[in-house]
Amino acid sequence: MKRHTLILPLLLVFLLPLTVWAQTETPTPTPPTSTVQPAIPLVHTVQEGETLTYIAEQYSVTIEEIQAVNNLADSDVLAVGQLLTIPGGEGEAVATAYTAQAGDTLAGIAALFNTTPEEIVATNRLINPYYQPVVGQTLPLISKTGSALPQEVAGRPYLVSLGETLPMIAARHGMSTAVLAQTNNLTYPYYLFPGQRLVIPDEEPYRALPGEWLDVRIRPLPILQGNTVSIFVKNMLDGTPSGQLAGLPLRFFPYEDGFAALVGIDAFTEPGTYELSLSGSGSRPWRPFTQPVKIENANYGLQEIFLSEEMVPLLEPEVRQNEDTFLSTIYTQFSETKAWDGLFTLPVTNTIVTAPYGDARSYNGGPVEIYHTGLDVGGGIGTPILASANGTVVYSGPLELRGNAVIIDHGLGVMSAYFHLSEILVNEGDTVTQGQPVGLGGSTGLSTGPHLHWDLRVMDVPVNGLQWTEVEFP
Repeated sequence: MKRHTLILPLLLVFLLPLTVWAQTETPTPTPPTSTVQPAIPLVHTVQEGETLTYIAEQYSVTIEEIQAVNNLADSDVLAVGQLLTIPGGEGEAVATAYTAQAGDTLAGIAALFNTTPEEIVATNRLINPYYQPVVGQTLPLISKTGSALPQEVAGRPYLVSLGETLPMIAARHGMSTAVLAQTNNLTYPYYLFPGQRLVIPDEEPYRALPGEWLDVRIRPLPILQGNTVSIFVKNMLDGTPSGQLAGLPLRFFPYEDGFAALVGIDAFTEPGTYELSLSGSGSRPWRPFTQPVKIENANYGLQEIFLSEEMVPLLEPEVRQNEDTFLSTIYTQFSETKAWDGLFTLPVTNTIVTAPYGDARSYNGGPVEIYHTGLDVGGGIGTPILASANGTVVYSGPLELRGNAVIIDHGLGVMSAYFHLSEILVNEGDTVTQGQPVGLGGSTGLSTGPHLHWDLRVMDVPVNGLQWTEVEFP
């Protein structure tokens, strides 16, 4: 359905540190722009059972007037929660809060709520007027859209070339200089920088990003220790993006009309603020983009495990190190083909979790040096163990610590592993489908009783597999 969009002035223009200026031609003098704030629109939130007829009668306007203001067609159906601007009405400022997303700037957030960066700075008592919001940070603000919800901003980005003037750009896009100036909050005399980003009025959704970046998104939020994060980017330039999050390299692959990357956050990552850094290259380098990102505490616990004397030799550091090194050669393989479809499923039916993911582990009262990299589920010897998603078997055999094991490659650096099996039912190279038996439950390797240890890894980082049963990636 079409939704009403507001083409709002961007109150900050992203300027490059370039020293070359291009002054416009001398235009006919115009009266100074009024400093009077525009009226706050009256916005109605559609409720269950409401129709356009009912809403029009409620505000003493016509259905046609509501349709015109909100760009609605006769065939459009109203949705619960949809925002409708009421023509001729005047709303009030609303105190609200907004969680900063990837790519957000103060100017972009201000445009979403028809306010100014300066007012957001004042409300949040920020010292730096060029403050870069932290992804996941909650910012209180005053919305002047008539609603507590952000309004979609529309427009197309345009980068100024050397020698271009505002009248030239306006003429090229079939609009007046005054409209283009107002859209970009420019005042006479108009000065433009090469590389300066302007907004051209349009119905397309617009994000206030620097340079050639069209979109940057991170999901899901909040980002917790042990979770998987999907990062989507889109740029005007040709080429391929690259980057890092919290020091972890991002491996991008084509996705929809841009690129996406999956990254796993280690459960031992200290909660705090980290940097997302993005760049790229094609026929020419992409302009770098950075933003702070918040990683929150997942509040994992502590597991104390006591082993029999016969198993103590398996606790020797070199045993784990050697096995981890071997498995890393498998877990770091990357296939650009995504094999899974939708949500992952748990590998055991009637699941009883005997040890959750992420808890720190102490063996026989010793120091905490590792965390539980997967999910332990109960089940007797011979319990069918099922593939969590479609993929290809890349390992099938015994391991000293993890016992009889099966590892499935699901593509894009995502792999699931099934440990301590009593019997293996698949071979390396086999293609498996979600729900297909790949082994039988057992107690082989470093195990104190029959159970399945289910591991999920993203580029060798152990992540919380339960998240993948609730959130679709990428």
